[in-house]
Amino acid sequence: MSQSLIDILTLGCDERIFLTGTENRNKYHLQPLMYEGLMQRGSCTCSPMNKDGHEVAEAFMEEIQVGNYQEVVAEQTRSLQNLLKQDYLDQFQVMYGPSGSDAMYIPLMFQAISHPGESIVNIVTSPEELGSGSKAAAEGKYYAGWNQMGETIPIGETIEGAPEVINHFIAARDKDGNVADHKQAIRKIIKDNLGKPIIGNLVFGSKSGIMDDLNIIDEFPDGVMWVVDMCQFRADRQLIHELITKGVMLMVTGSKFFQAPPFCGALLVPKTITSALAPLDASPAAAFGKLFTKYDFPHSLTGIREQLPDFQNWGLRMRWQIAIKEMEAYMAIPASATNAWIRRWNRVVAGRLAMSDTFELMPDMELSNDSIISFIIKANGRELLKDELKVLFDQMVTEEHEGLGDHHKVFMGQPVTYGKSAFIRLALGSYSVRKQMEKGKFDLRNDLRLVDIIEEKVLTLFG
Repeated sequence: MSQSLIDILTLGCDERIFLTGTENRNKYHLQPLMYEGLMQRGSCTCSPMNKDGHEVAEAFMEEIQVGNYQEVVAEQTRSLQNLLKQDYLDQFQVMYGPSGSDAMYIPLMFQAISHPGESIVNIVTSPEELGSGSKAAAEGKYYAGWNQMGETIPIGETIEGAPEVINHFIAARDKDGNVADHKQAIRKIIKDNLGKPIIGNLVFGSKSGIMDDLNIIDEFPDGVMWVVDMCQFRADRQLIHELITKGVMLMVTGSKFFQAPPFCGALLVPKTITSALAPLDASPAAAFGKLFTKYDFPHSLTGIREQLPDFQNWGLRMRWQIAIKEMEAYMAIPASATNAWIRRWNRVVAGRLAMSDTFELMPDMELSNDSIISFIIKANGRELLKDELKVLFDQMVTEEHEGLGDHHKVFMGQPVTYGKSAFIRLALGSYSVRKQMEKGKFDLRNDLRLVDIIEEKVLTLFG
């Protein structure tokens, strides 16, 4: 394979990953290999590279030259299973996809195989705080204009041959920004559709860190295919073990908390589900042949693999390799230590935001993950709307800044809407946590300076 490292890194996903323009950057204003001097406080799926990840990518180029794709997939799967196992290894299998949004299609495929010809009831909580393509994917539509094979696909159109989907989207927050309790709405939908194939999509770690009450799963252990969106991957392993044991599928990505370059998604599927699927007629999977390859599914699902194209996505494999090595480094540190450091970071930065009339912390912060801080921005006595926050975001991440030590540029979370309002985010990733902890002292001068810079920029832009 003759492609360069940057060529491989930006292969095998949709148009969000393309490098364009005179500066050769993606839609998030980033170029994966241009990370020197960049302070990373973003929670979106477009993480830049870092020094450790760059070294992993360089080493992985040798694997690409050997070209044993199936063995690379198998080894990465074994690594994920080993990292997330508890007492035994063979607890779940891994389905891959170019991004977290692609994982939304897989439960639809599974229900189409299990219930051929039937309409599927799809419950999705917090759709406005999931990945940008997740809502369209939940509807059985193409969410992007390109697929992992490098082909154009009809964005926004229903996937031909896919099952009919009846969607129930439940908003993340009310009009005042309070985190909604989804349980009552979920109970009603399930009870109104008993006997039909139902998918229950919950979220544990949305863009602002919202965590659904997962006890609802215990109320309906049968008759619902439960999926928990953990794409931010900001959860301790104990919870992962508990959910897999309950037969819950988990959506994860390596490119958010674990700071691999975009995009790398996966669905962790309990073996109870794959064992039930294996003997069934897998022909409904053919409808998803413009989205997945046979290598995205394990050998135990031979029927599904036979319906899908034989395409080797080396870009996906490189991005997952970077993510897995970062996971190994981060998980080598006791969770009690990393969680305590993140909690302390949250308290200090949130406290600084609360001191200013420019910022207002989002309600129910205690219900969200400590590694994400979400806040409203005000100017001249009013809240900034999403378009204004987008202007702020663009300038913050494209301009150079002073007073950040070794950093001269920053990356932060993009604006998120709720109702007619919007907020913005600061978030920690695993590499950032590790490097801060390696200093041996708690030093948040750069984070506090970053808040100052945002405040100054708001005053410049909006008076």
